[in-house]
Formats: sequence, structure tokens, C-alpha cells
Amino acid sequence: MARKPSRRWATTLLIGTALASSPSCGIADEERFARSMESMEQAARIAGPGGGSTENPQEIGGFAFDDVYRDGDRVYFKLGDHSNVDPYGYVWSPKVPPADDPGDATASSFEHIQGHWYRWSESY
Repeated sequence: MARKPSRRWATTLLIGTALASSPSCGIADEERFARSMESMEQAARIAGPGGGSTENPQEIGGFAFDDVYRDGDRVYFKLGDHSNVDPYGYVWSPKVPPADDPGDATASSFEHIQGHWYRWSESY
């Protein structure tokens, strides 16, 4: 007669699997950004002036960006949804830390990564 696995063993296995996979997702993104940062900065420095998105997909470093565009002194590297609903990605802002414009209907958030780099997301 085959012995059934104990509940304790199954719970331990599930917790172990969750713990093993959870940090690796964040670390993978951080490592990919660290490896891509130099290429992204080169792209940011040559990005032409523009007042908004040109929907210009580009592969830079380890990322496939839906769009890369300059808005003033900032260069946005958009990863988000293709329908432009709640986009997110990275921003290179070499002059001043980016901040949400309270007069804009879009709520933008920026989280400093390092140097001139920020994680960015928007919600409507």
C-alpha cells in the first residue's frame, strides 16, 4: 500500500518553492537593468526632442521597450501595456528628479534606482 505524502511535507514544499522563486523575479529585473543601463543611457543621450510618444519599439540592452521617447529633459523607456493603459518602465532624468505634475490627469510615480535613473509608472 502506497503511503500518502504528509500535509506538513506538502506545505513545506509549497513554501520552499514560493520562497525560492519570489526573490529571483526581482533580482532578475535588477540584474537585467544593471546590464542594460549603459546602453540605455547611450540611447537617452541621443534621443531627439519630442513632445510625446512616437510608438517606436526598440531593443536596448536586455529589454524590448514598447517605446523610447524624450519629453523635455527626461527620456522615457516604456515597457507597459500596448494599449497605453497604465504604462510603466524607466526614466532617465539627468537634470532634476522627476515629479508628478499635479495639474495632469495622469498620476505618475517615480522611484529612484541610482544616478539619473528612476522606475516610472502611470495610472489614469
